[in-house]
Amino acid sequence: MSLFDRAGAGLSEWLSAVPDLAELVRGSTVNLAVTGLSRAGKTVFITSLVHNLLSALHQPHRMPLLKAVGDGRLIAARLAAGRPGDLSRFPYERNIERMASSPADWPARTTDLSAIEVDIRFAPTGALGFVLGTVGSGVATLKLRIVDYPGEWLLDLPLLAQGYAQWSRATLALCRQGLRGETARDFLAFQSDRRHDQAASEDDARRAHDLYRRHLLAARDRHGFSFLQPGRFLDPGSLGDDPRLCFAPLETGGALAALMERRFDAYKAEIVAPFYERHFRNYARQVVLVDVLGALLAGREVFEDTRRAIDAILESFRYGQGGIIGRLLGGARIEKVLFAATKADHVPDVQRDHLAALLRSMVALSSLEAASRNAGIEVAALASVVSTDEDTQVIDGHLVQVVVGKPVGSNTRAKFFVGNVPARPPRQEAWGKPFLNIPVFEPPLIDVSPIDGIAHMNLDLALDYLVGDRLR
Repeated sequence: MSLFDRAGAGLSEWLSAVPDLAELVRGSTVNLAVTGLSRAGKTVFITSLVHNLLSALHQPHRMPLLKAVGDGRLIAARLAAGRPGDLSRFPYERNIERMASSPADWPARTTDLSAIEVDIRFAPTGALGFVLGTVGSGVATLKLRIVDYPGEWLLDLPLLAQGYAQWSRATLALCRQGLRGETARDFLAFQSDRRHDQAASEDDARRAHDLYRRHLLAARDRHGFSFLQPGRFLDPGSLGDDPRLCFAPLETGGALAALMERRFDAYKAEIVAPFYERHFRNYARQVVLVDVLGALLAGREVFEDTRRAIDAILESFRYGQGGIIGRLLGGARIEKVLFAATKADHVPDVQRDHLAALLRSMVALSSLEAASRNAGIEVAALASVVSTDEDTQVIDGHLVQVVVGKPVGSNTRAKFFVGNVPARPPRQEAWGKPFLNIPVFEPPLIDVSPIDGIAHMNLDLALDYLVGDRLR
């Protein structure tokens, strides 16, 4: 078989999967959605990803595991002009300036939908390269549309299968447990002080909502809890003070509970379901960031809560017969999802495999892989920005690996022995002592111009898994 015969055979196979050749010659688009649980660092992830893509032509050593870069096929990467569709623009420039300032600082977290687009010009391989080399310049363009949305919103999918009374019972039971009992004290007191047969008033509804939302924010910000519903109470985005958000879990019965139930149903039907139907269905590739180290540091209660949140998020990627997500998305499917344990630079190299293994166990990947219709899911440990170095130190007569970094607010760099990351969820008796000692480190020196890029761990590998097939 001649070269042209082989190319023709490959071309026929490729064309069978391509609905519009002209579109690929002009350029195609892939939507990559980035979300994460509280404090997982999705704003930093997107900022570093964009900056390193823009810098990759100048410093290909920053992204060698992205095959288009490692193979020398990247022609150019630049920010797309204009507003990214119907969403606000992700503040990449403001974030990188803040990280490159003196003193350096981490960017503020984002709380609503936003997007940024990068046009990637590359030399394709295989049949596509043959076609474009024949009919054009041999160069293809992929528009990478990166969408940022709060991970808390994914926690609301299970609400669609629950009634108000069922959700209230489960949520109030959580409110009375452990550390949540402390942050929910005022909200629970409101419930116990109010008679169920009282008439419903808007003031009471607002008071209940405000107390419940204050509990959710405190549980997240003070203790690091993640499984907090409804997610829009934490990050309402453009909804602001929308009256459909003015509800809270209450004991069943009474006029106020009936009012809350009506708003709960409206929230599900008019806010949660439309998010999946209008936006989520378009995000064929997704990253879910998890601060596994932070969950370990916070103790058993928060760690188990993080596992509960991950399980709720996984509902968005299960397509079982009769499932909620299947009914919402119809024929659309999420193709690839990467669950990433962030801040891998906070532990020495020998601990990073444990970090990925621990998250893999938390995700219970085997149960998803058994069902072929589910999204393809992979797990990795990464650091969007490397803010530490590695060293050794003698502790109690033993030479141990440590990380060296400059904690936020400190004037000097210091060594930190962060302890041991378990490869599996710890047994009950192992929670008696803290696993880790991890400060918040300052960002390293960063050039605001997209020339040198930013040191990272596995950012290129993550991107190659998610969109590498569209860059070949």
